Amino acid sequence: MKLRIVALRLSIALLYVLGACHAFSSPAADIGSKIANFQLTDNSGESWSLRNYAGKTVVLVFWSCKCPISLSYDSRVEELRTRYAAQGIVVAGVASNTNETPEEIRANLANRKMLLPVLLDSEGNLAEKLGATHTPSVFVIDGNEILRYKGAFDNNKKPGESGRIAYVEEALNAILAGQEIRLKETGSFGCGIKQGRAASGR
Repeated sequence: MKLRIVALRLSIALLYVLGACHAFSSPAADIGSKIANFQLTDNSGESWSLRNYAGKTVVLVFWSCKCPISLSYDSRVEELRTRYAAQGIVVAGVASNTNETPEEIRANLANRKMLLPVLLDSEGNLAEKLGATHTPSVFVIDGNEILRYKGAFDNNKKPGESGRIAYVEEALNAILAGQEIRLKETGSFGCGIKQGRAASGR
């Protein structure tokens, strides 16, 4: 009898813990879901809102100034931004790591001569909202604020590797042509997004 009571108490405790964990975690945004408006400050101190780009496709690239894999994509991200700007597509970076200060982010962008606007998401709210876990990872939101693609930028961890599949470019070209995206979701790779006390060193 005592063993049954102990087992019952353990089961109740486990259910409580699982319920608490679920309460403090939000599910990642699914392909086809509408992304609610958000507002952040970018690296230049300007306010940046999804609503300001209503009717335009927005590409969000989760980016880090301390992740070598993310940094290896800088030139590819810049090329994407300049190539698709004339077609009304907006590309922005998102910095969600607690251990990266706005000053470090600005200095890194300047040193690398990047014109990419980077949204400062130090509390990780946007990363949690979209389900971003790594840098780099990419989310493509169309002009109706619908998530159309999420995952890796391409399948090359190093620039110039053979057999490149340009996931984001393929998605953007399909959106521009009014066609279905062939690959709507891929697995992202890179450095994990760091949040919390351990990441900030406090």
